Amino acid sequence: MKDYLKKYPYLIGVPVFLILAVFLFLNREPEKETIEPALFSTESSVKETSESSSQEWYVDVKGAVKKTGMYRITEGMRLMDAIDLAGGFTEEADQNKINFSKLLADQEIIYVPKVGEEIPLINENDSTGGTKSSNSEIEKININTADAAELQQLSGIGEKRAADIIKYREENGSFRAIEDLTKVSGIGEKTLENLKDSITI
Repeated sequence: MKDYLKKYPYLIGVPVFLILAVFLFLNREPEKETIEPALFSTESSVKETSESSSQEWYVDVKGAVKKTGMYRITEGMRLMDAIDLAGGFTEEADQNKINFSKLLADQEIIYVPKVGEEIPLINENDSTGGTKSSNSEIEKININTADAAELQQLSGIGEKRAADIIKYREENGSFRAIEDLTKVSGIGEKTLENLKDSITI
């Protein structure tokens, strides 16, 4: 054995090195695992974006399309996508009145008019279950029943002119035609022309 060690003296250091290495390994401090908050934030954001993009909505397509009905869409789809789902336009469709790039919303009603046809006013349910009218619908003010505050909402009608309208009603009774509004002091034909689309009796 001694002769062997004399022949290979470096073998003596091998067991010492191994013992030292094992000792250092067993006594080393465990590394603390670090968590990057940004990583979780990013993953959460990606997950939310994915869920949002896959959300299903429904629209009701009517008018001059080949297959009217309710169609399932996803957020981010545009009006032309809904037309495609409905089989496309019919030959009678007036495509000039359609905004192909309009973003769609859940529960939206899409009406494609025929050539020469006016787009009808369509009431649609809002998200709370009530009703709302089309943006093109104008709520007219009844000049026989409106109070001073309501009358002042009309173009060209201020506080004094509203008071004059109410005074005329009190003295002469209700207006029988909207043209009778010119009988009120300070209201002429030009003012009446501007108000015609906003008033009723």
